[in-house]
Amino acid sequence: MTLEKLKRLDDNRLKVPDDYKEGMKTHGIIFIDRALEGFLEPHAIDQVANVATLPGIVGPSMAMPDIHTGYGFPIGGVAAFDLKDGVVSPGGVGYDIN
Repeated sequence: MTLEKLKRLDDNRLKVPDDYKEGMKTHGIIFIDRALEGFLEPHAIDQVANVATLPGIVGPSMAMPDIHTGYGFPIGGVAAFDLKDGVVSPGGVGYDIN
């Protein structure tokens, strides 16, 4: 998928719509300035969508301006999950700097 599928909400946020990928339970939000859009990695955007498919996600799957491709979550990714129905991960992107 590419940037055409994303919606610019304002100067600092892009929305990954919940129909970007089959199975998404919520939308994604990428906090990124217009000037940096060209540096977004397509696979990192896909990872924001992948996180939005996880069980128990509460609110949007989000990514901060330092977003780049990780191993599952994008680096710079943030998500909250319901304790009862969601997944538990001590570090969505790893333990190297936690």
